[in-house]
Amino acid sequence: MKRRIWKKIMGICLAAATTLGALIGCSGSTASETEPAAQVSEETETAQSQVTESESETEEVEDERPFEGVKLKYATTQTASTGEENLELIELVKEKTGIEIEFTIIPNTPSGELDKTLVSLMAGDEIDIIYNTVPGLKPFYNAGVLTPMDELAASANYDMDSIFGDYLPNFDGQVYGLPAFSDIWITLYNKQIFDDAGVPYPTAEGWTWEKYIETAKQLTDSSKGIYGSLMLDYDCYNYMYALQKGWNPYKADGSGNFEDPLFKESLEFFYGLGNDEKIQQNILDFKASNTPWNAFVTSGQYGMFMCGGWTTSILNNFEKYPRDWTVGLLPMPYPEGQEPTTLTVPGCYAVPSTSKNKEAAFAAAACMAENQYTLGFGRVPARVDLTDEEIADYIENSLAKPFEFDSLTVEDFKAAWFDSNRKALSEKIIGAGSSEISQIIIEEGQLYGQGAQDIDSAISKIAARAKEAIEQEQ
Repeated sequence: MKRRIWKKIMGICLAAATTLGALIGCSGSTASETEPAAQVSEETETAQSQVTESESETEEVEDERPFEGVKLKYATTQTASTGEENLELIELVKEKTGIEIEFTIIPNTPSGELDKTLVSLMAGDEIDIIYNTVPGLKPFYNAGVLTPMDELAASANYDMDSIFGDYLPNFDGQVYGLPAFSDIWITLYNKQIFDDAGVPYPTAEGWTWEKYIETAKQLTDSSKGIYGSLMLDYDCYNYMYALQKGWNPYKADGSGNFEDPLFKESLEFFYGLGNDEKIQQNILDFKASNTPWNAFVTSGQYGMFMCGGWTTSILNNFEKYPRDWTVGLLPMPYPEGQEPTTLTVPGCYAVPSTSKNKEAAFAAAACMAENQYTLGFGRVPARVDLTDEEIADYIENSLAKPFEFDSLTVEDFKAAWFDSNRKALSEKIIGAGSSEISQIIIEEGQLYGQGAQDIDSAISKIAARAKEAIEQEQ
């Protein structure tokens, strides 16, 4: 407001000076001496009118870019700071809000060490914006270095719920980030392997685990090294089936829920795909062969690959991942008799407690979360307020274009990534001791899958170790 008053005063002074200059400039001429006073008055009014219009335009721009000139610090890695998407994103924020974002480079964190961004914040370093997944933000919340966004949103008259719905990271009743996109789990399939096996391409409607297994069996030809299914060794494969049948990792009192029969059924289901159904490598062979995460694309030996949608980023990188076969796209399978579900993990922008301009940081985070998908990097927006027309336009003109080689249609993308009737479940366990629990599930689950312990021993050890992890964090 002070800036506007100052500009108004300067505008009036400029108008007066312009008019006075005109009078002085004309005073030495015969013509000016005979110029009617009314004409001078008219010129003065015109000059003032021009200044008023200019002032109005300036104020309009200021209203559109309310944080003009404000500088914020965004903590990220060296690699991310030079990435094309991040560079375009900070330009977009500057264009829409006036905020200038500078990168604060944080070294990568080796496995097993405390996140260096978290260490920096705990030391009190001034940082305005960070990025992380919902489960990735939990340690920051636990450390007390995140700003709750509810009051900031209320002050800005910003309705977070109507824009992001259930994707908002909510810890103990407060929102601690704004989600930019959601990594939804999908099924990719190799059409060449389907064609060679004479198996028709599956459809998204009623894509259950029962159909997935039946289809994978028809594709598997172990004599040629071809498996109908590929899954990795991530923690969520161990409990995905239980989640889809309504399991919750924690009981109402906050204790672990790993002795629930659904969790046991889930371990048996996942490791049974390799050991019993033989539609994919068993976990022992998978680990021994060092099968890489990108084996679906690099080997061409797998009929279907069920994983997070982020894996599609390698499909159109033909220079690094050349292939002459095309890919089909389906949603994540779900247990027959259950409602369609999928796993997901939203990526969010959050405001640390060390930020000295939290209002501007919130505005920048909102701008990034709402608009990052428009930059054309294949993101699936975590916005629930987009209309069907907006989604169709985005898929057709942005998301699907890089996959023209595979002839993926708008309907393929809508069924796999934008099905509003499909319930989204958290890919990661979020709660007390969750990081340690995820590692425990991998360790004990794989020992069971390798035959080194029976299922009841695995469940018992997971429950006991999880109890200890939860108690330590509480």
